[in-house]
Amino acid sequence: MEAALYDRADGYYTRGASIGEGGDFVTSPTVTPAFASAIARQFLRDMAGRGGPLDFVEAGSGSGEFLADFDAAIRRLDPSAAGRVRLTAIERSEAGRRQIRSRQLVEAPRLLSSAEELGDRSVRGWIFSNELFDALPVVRVGGSSDGLKELRVGVQGAGFVWVEAPAPPALSAHLASFDIGLAPGQNAEISPDAATLYRRFARALAEGALVTFDYGHRASVLYHPLARPRGTLTVFAAGRRGGDPLECAGEVDLTAHVNWDDLVRAGESEGLATRGILRQGRWLAEAGILDFASSDAEKWRIYRLIDPEAMGEELSVLIQTRDA
Repeated sequence: MEAALYDRADGYYTRGASIGEGGDFVTSPTVTPAFASAIARQFLRDMAGRGGPLDFVEAGSGSGEFLADFDAAIRRLDPSAAGRVRLTAIERSEAGRRQIRSRQLVEAPRLLSSAEELGDRSVRGWIFSNELFDALPVVRVGGSSDGLKELRVGVQGAGFVWVEAPAPPALSAHLASFDIGLAPGQNAEISPDAATLYRRFARALAEGALVTFDYGHRASVLYHPLARPRGTLTVFAAGRRGGDPLECAGEVDLTAHVNWDDLVRAGESEGLATRGILRQGRWLAEAGILDFASSDAEKWRIYRLIDPEAMGEELSVLIQTRDA
């Protein structure tokens, strides 16, 4: 999955992911700029009364579309605050960083290629991400009467196949730490890098919030044997969901749902306070996203983000904070 998505020459994101209407999949920022406007409004509300520069860090900035819309919204909503907001984009692909530079924002954002470039306690504001953690590489595991198995990737002929092997003890321990045991025949995913990345963000936050939008569930729901017996590893291509993740490596998007308990625990271990996990639809509605509808067509685009039978319910937002 790491190679398929991020290989320097042939990775899906490295070569330029096809995101947006008519592409492989859509994200909230590509559906409507009202998403960025709602985020900007809530950021300004959250930061009201704080003096000095205000940081807004977007992790996994992609082409910079969201950041450009966010910057425009800040300048429209509160021109006096615009000069105090410092934008930072974290984007690992050079192609993405080139696109961000080409947007020529009024105040050019600081561009980082890795979260490791964020200094400890250097951010006073928000560290924000949208559908970042579901794109982190995962390990696939399966339950059996002989204990946990790891489903590794092997080569057969000209293609890839799943190869079953005993799982390293660390994987069993990880699931056990959430009181999870997989039933025989049940498959699931573990993201080995998610908590490490999240702790890096937490250490960088001096004051403010980590605001994380993504597809995910608490561990007891994510790993429920009846709800998700085959796990959540999913292929997105040409606007459709489904397919063999071992086919067309580097040409399609691969995702797996986030274990929110893993991130909550990681943040709290670094001293953050958990404010809650809300469905995207509720969070955006409370932020007043419909105020940004300029036409009936725009109302329908916004509705896609808050629809309780689609993105509004499928996506959630985790908010953790650190006070000064």
